[in-house]
Amino acid sequence: MGMLCSLDLMFRKKIIFLFLLLFSSIVIFGNTDNQTLEVCKYFKGGDSKKKFNPYTGKTNIPFKNGIYKCENTNVSFRVFILRYLYVDDLDISGTLTFEIKNGRMVKFEARDSKTGKLEFSAQYNQSGPVGEMYVDKSFGFGNENSLKLNYKNGRPVGEMEEYYDNGRLYRKATLRKKNNFHPFSNPDDFKDYVEYYEIYDINTGEIVKKESLANKTGIIWRYNSKTGKLEMESHLENGKIFLEKEYGEDGKIIQEYNY
Repeated sequence: MGMLCSLDLMFRKKIIFLFLLLFSSIVIFGNTDNQTLEVCKYFKGGDSKKKFNPYTGKTNIPFKNGIYKCENTNVSFRVFILRYLYVDDLDISGTLTFEIKNGRMVKFEARDSKTGKLEFSAQYNQSGPVGEMYVDKSFGFGNENSLKLNYKNGRPVGEMEEYYDNGRLYRKATLRKKNNFHPFSNPDDFKDYVEYYEIYDINTGEIVKKESLANKTGIIWRYNSKTGKLEMESHLENGKIFLEKEYGEDGKIIQEYNY
Protein backbone atom coordinates (compact mmCIF):
# COMPACT_ATOMS: atom_id res chain seq x y z
CA MET A 1 0.00 0.00 0.00
CA GLY A 2 2.81 2.37 0.93
CA MET A 3 4.55 1.64 -2.36
CA LEU A 4 1.37 2.45 -4.31
CA CYS A 5 1.01 5.78 -2.49
CA SER A 6 4.64 6.57 -3.23
CA LEU A 7 4.17 5.81 -6.93
CA ASP A 8 1.00 7.89 -7.01
CA LEU A 9 2.84 10.83 -5.43
CA MET A 10 5.67 10.58 -7.94
CA PHE A 11 3.15 10.49 -10.80
CA ARG A 12 1.45 13.64 -9.49
CA LYS A 13 4.79 15.41 -9.19
CA LYS A 14 5.60 14.55 -12.82
CA ILE A 15 2.23 15.90 -13.95
CA ILE A 16 2.79 19.13 -12.03
CA PHE A 17 6.34 19.45 -13.44
CA LEU A 18 5.16 18.96 -17.03
CA PHE A 19 2.36 21.49 -16.50
CA LEU A 20 4.79 24.09 -15.14
CA LEU A 21 7.21 23.44 -18.02
CA LEU A 22 4.45 23.89 -20.57
CA PHE A 23 3.16 27.03 -18.86
CA SER A 24 6.64 28.59 -18.67
CA SER A 25 7.24 27.94 -22.37
CA ILE A 26 3.97 29.66 -23.19
CA VAL A 27 4.91 32.66 -21.06
CA ILE A 28 8.37 32.92 -22.58
CA PHE A 29 7.73 32.08 -26.23
CA GLY A 30 4.01 32.31 -26.72
CA ASN A 31 2.20 35.38 -27.96
CA THR A 32 -1.44 36.09 -28.57
CA ASP A 33 -2.99 37.03 -31.90
CA ASN A 34 -3.43 40.57 -30.58
CA GLN A 35 0.27 40.80 -29.75
CA THR A 36 1.20 39.56 -33.22
CA LEU A 37 -1.13 42.05 -34.89
CA GLU A 38 0.30 44.82 -32.73
CA VAL A 39 3.85 43.95 -33.87
CA CYS A 40 3.08 43.26 -37.53
CA LYS A 41 1.46 46.67 -38.00
CA TYR A 42 4.95 48.19 -37.79
CA PHE A 43 5.94 46.27 -40.94
CA LYS A 44 3.12 47.40 -43.18
CA GLY A 45 2.12 50.70 -44.71
CA GLY A 46 5.27 52.09 -46.33
CA ASP A 47 7.53 54.54 -44.49
CA SER A 48 7.95 53.72 -40.80
CA LYS A 49 8.57 56.12 -37.95
CA LYS A 50 10.15 53.30 -35.96
CA LYS A 51 13.73 52.07 -36.24
CA PHE A 52 14.83 48.58 -37.29
CA ASN A 53 18.15 47.43 -38.72
CA PRO A 54 18.32 43.68 -39.50
CA TYR A 55 22.07 43.93 -40.12
CA THR A 56 22.58 44.79 -36.43
CA GLY A 57 19.37 43.54 -34.80
CA LYS A 58 18.74 46.94 -33.23
CA THR A 59 15.18 48.26 -33.04
CA ASN A 60 12.91 50.45 -30.92
CA ILE A 61 9.76 48.52 -31.83
CA PRO A 62 8.01 47.52 -28.56
CA PHE A 63 8.34 43.73 -28.82
CA LYS A 64 7.28 41.42 -26.01
CA ASN A 65 9.01 38.09 -25.50
CA GLY A 66 7.86 35.55 -28.05
CA ILE A 67 8.07 34.37 -31.64
CA TYR A 68 6.24 36.47 -34.24
CA LYS A 69 5.40 35.81 -37.87
CA CYS A 70 4.27 38.68 -40.08
CA GLU A 71 3.04 37.98 -43.60
CA ASN A 72 2.64 40.22 -46.66
CA THR A 73 4.82 42.94 -45.16
CA ASN A 74 5.89 46.08 -46.98
CA VAL A 75 7.80 48.75 -45.08
CA SER A 76 10.72 51.15 -45.36
CA PHE A 77 13.01 52.09 -42.45
CA ARG A 78 15.45 55.01 -42.37
CA VAL A 79 18.88 53.59 -41.50
CA PHE A 80 22.05 55.51 -40.71
CA ILE A 81 25.09 53.82 -42.27
CA LEU A 82 28.10 54.79 -40.18
CA ARG A 83 30.63 53.35 -42.66
CA TYR A 84 29.51 55.69 -45.44
CA LEU A 85 28.16 58.46 -43.19
CA TYR A 86 24.73 58.77 -44.77
CA VAL A 87 21.12 57.76 -44.21
CA ASP A 88 19.32 55.45 -46.63
CA ASP A 89 15.91 53.80 -46.95
CA LEU A 90 15.89 50.09 -46.16
CA ASP A 91 12.93 48.40 -47.87
CA ILE A 92 11.67 45.15 -46.34
CA SER A 93 8.87 42.94 -47.61
CA GLY A 94 7.70 39.31 -47.57
CA THR A 95 7.15 36.93 -44.67
CA LEU A 96 9.11 37.94 -41.57
CA THR A 97 9.82 35.89 -38.45
CA PHE A 98 11.19 37.37 -35.21
CA GLU A 99 12.26 35.78 -31.94
CA ILE A 100 12.44 38.00 -28.86
CA LYS A 101 14.02 37.02 -25.53
CA ASN A 102 14.44 39.27 -22.51
CA GLY A 103 13.15 42.17 -24.57
CA ARG A 104 15.91 41.80 -27.16
CA MET A 105 15.76 40.44 -30.70
CA VAL A 106 17.74 37.19 -30.94
CA LYS A 107 16.66 35.99 -34.40
CA PHE A 108 15.24 37.47 -37.60
CA GLU A 109 14.34 35.81 -40.89
CA ALA A 110 12.81 37.12 -44.12
CA ARG A 111 11.35 35.00 -46.93
CA ASP A 112 9.69 35.74 -50.25
CA SER A 113 5.91 35.76 -49.74
CA LYS A 114 5.18 33.78 -52.91
CA THR A 115 8.04 31.30 -53.22
CA GLY A 116 9.19 30.99 -49.60
CA LYS A 117 12.77 31.60 -50.73
CA LEU A 118 15.08 32.66 -47.90
CA GLU A 119 16.20 36.27 -48.37
CA PHE A 120 17.78 37.05 -45.00
CA SER A 121 18.56 35.28 -41.74
CA ALA A 122 20.57 36.30 -38.70
CA GLN A 123 20.93 35.75 -34.96
CA TYR A 124 21.92 38.35 -32.40
CA ASN A 125 23.27 38.81 -28.87
CA GLN A 126 23.96 41.93 -26.83
CA SER A 127 26.92 42.81 -29.10
CA GLY A 128 25.03 42.48 -32.38
CA PRO A 129 25.06 39.69 -34.99
CA VAL A 130 26.42 36.32 -33.88
CA GLY A 131 26.97 33.13 -35.86
CA GLU A 132 25.90 32.76 -39.48
CA MET A 133 24.20 35.51 -41.47
CA TYR A 134 22.73 34.99 -44.94
CA VAL A 135 21.89 37.94 -47.20
CA ASP A 136 20.23 37.37 -50.58
CA LYS A 137 21.20 39.83 -53.33
CA SER A 138 17.56 40.95 -53.51
CA PHE A 139 17.33 41.89 -49.83
CA GLY A 140 17.68 45.30 -48.23
CA PHE A 141 20.38 47.53 -49.67
CA GLY A 142 21.30 44.80 -52.14
CA ASN A 143 24.57 43.26 -53.29
CA GLU A 144 25.99 42.00 -56.56
CA ASN A 145 25.84 38.48 -55.13
CA SER A 146 24.01 36.64 -52.37
CA LEU A 147 26.39 35.98 -49.50
CA LYS A 148 26.92 34.09 -46.27
CA LEU A 149 29.28 35.09 -43.47
CA ASN A 150 29.93 34.53 -39.77
CA TYR A 151 29.90 36.99 -36.90
CA LYS A 152 31.49 37.09 -33.47
CA ASN A 153 30.78 39.88 -30.98
CA GLY A 154 29.05 41.87 -33.70
CA ARG A 155 31.95 41.71 -36.19
CA PRO A 156 32.44 39.50 -39.28
CA VAL A 157 35.16 36.85 -38.90
CA GLY A 158 36.62 33.93 -40.81
CA GLU A 159 35.37 33.24 -44.32
CA MET A 160 32.72 34.87 -46.50
CA GLU A 161 30.93 32.95 -49.25
CA GLU A 162 29.23 34.55 -52.26
CA TYR A 163 26.89 32.78 -54.69
CA TYR A 164 25.91 32.91 -58.35
CA ASP A 165 22.25 33.41 -59.21
CA ASN A 166 21.94 29.64 -59.80
CA GLY A 167 22.89 29.02 -56.15
CA ARG A 168 26.39 27.68 -56.83
CA LEU A 169 29.40 28.98 -54.93
CA TYR A 170 30.95 31.97 -56.73
CA ARG A 171 33.66 33.23 -54.40
CA LYS A 172 35.09 32.22 -51.02
CA ALA A 173 37.13 34.87 -49.25
CA THR A 174 39.17 34.98 -46.06
CA LEU A 175 38.43 38.21 -44.21
CA ARG A 176 41.20 40.26 -42.65
CA LYS A 177 41.38 39.95 -38.88
CA LYS A 178 40.68 43.65 -38.53
CA ASN A 179 38.09 44.45 -41.18
CA ASN A 180 35.21 46.86 -41.47
CA PHE A 181 33.01 44.72 -43.68
CA HIS A 182 29.25 45.23 -43.94
CA PRO A 183 26.84 42.86 -45.75
CA PHE A 184 26.00 45.70 -48.13
CA SER A 185 29.53 46.97 -48.78
CA ASN A 186 30.44 48.56 -52.08
CA PRO A 187 32.36 46.11 -54.34
CA ASP A 188 35.20 48.62 -54.46
CA ASP A 189 35.73 47.97 -50.74
CA PHE A 190 36.65 44.32 -51.41
CA LYS A 191 40.34 45.21 -51.21
CA ASP A 192 39.89 46.62 -47.70
CA TYR A 193 38.44 43.58 -45.94
CA VAL A 194 39.65 40.52 -47.87
CA GLU A 195 43.04 38.87 -47.41
CA TYR A 196 42.70 35.92 -49.81
CA TYR A 197 39.99 34.63 -52.14
CA GLU A 198 39.08 31.92 -54.64
CA ILE A 199 36.58 32.08 -57.53
CA TYR A 200 34.70 28.99 -58.73
CA ASP A 201 33.25 28.03 -62.10
CA ILE A 202 29.49 28.59 -62.33
CA ASN A 203 28.89 25.11 -63.78
CA THR A 204 31.64 22.75 -62.64
CA GLY A 205 32.49 24.30 -59.28
CA GLU A 206 36.21 24.11 -60.07
CA ILE A 207 38.55 26.90 -58.94
CA VAL A 208 39.18 29.30 -61.83
CA LYS A 209 41.00 32.06 -59.95
CA LYS A 210 42.75 32.42 -56.61
CA GLU A 211 44.55 35.45 -55.31
CA SER A 212 46.24 36.81 -52.20
CA LEU A 213 45.62 40.46 -51.38
CA ALA A 214 48.29 40.67 -48.71
CA ASN A 215 49.42 44.28 -48.23
CA LYS A 216 46.37 45.17 -50.37
CA THR A 217 48.32 44.26 -53.48
CA GLY A 218 47.16 41.86 -56.20
CA ILE A 219 44.35 41.37 -58.72
CA ILE A 220 40.60 41.44 -58.11
CA TRP A 221 38.52 39.56 -60.67
CA ARG A 222 34.76 40.06 -60.88
CA TYR A 223 32.42 37.63 -62.62
CA ASN A 224 28.78 38.16 -63.67
CA SER A 225 26.44 36.57 -61.12
CA LYS A 226 24.03 35.37 -63.82
CA THR A 227 26.28 34.23 -66.67
CA GLY A 228 29.42 33.40 -64.72
CA LYS A 229 31.56 35.28 -67.24
CA LEU A 230 34.48 37.57 -66.39
CA GLU A 231 33.43 41.23 -66.29
CA MET A 232 36.24 43.20 -64.67
CA GLU A 233 39.89 42.79 -63.72
CA SER A 234 41.33 45.32 -61.24
CA HIS A 235 45.06 45.59 -60.50
CA LEU A 236 45.86 46.77 -57.01
CA GLU A 237 49.03 48.06 -55.33
CA ASN A 238 49.19 49.20 -51.70
CA GLY A 239 45.43 49.63 -51.56
CA LYS A 240 45.12 51.65 -54.77
CA ILE A 241 43.75 50.47 -58.11
CA PHE A 242 46.07 51.56 -60.94
CA LEU A 243 44.67 49.50 -63.84
CA GLU A 244 41.28 48.02 -64.73
CA LYS A 245 40.21 45.88 -67.69
CA GLU A 246 36.57 45.52 -68.68
CA TYR A 247 35.50 42.39 -70.56
CA GLY A 248 32.64 41.72 -72.98
CA GLU A 249 30.48 38.60 -73.14
CA ASP A 250 32.87 37.11 -75.71
CA GLY A 251 35.70 37.25 -73.17
CA LYS A 252 37.60 39.98 -75.01
CA ILE A 253 38.79 43.23 -73.43
CA ILE A 254 36.51 46.10 -74.46
CA GLN A 255 38.03 48.87 -72.34
CA GLU A 256 41.09 49.59 -70.22
CA TYR A 257 41.33 52.21 -67.49
CA ASN A 258 44.63 53.58 -66.17
CA TYR A 259 44.69 55.57 -62.94
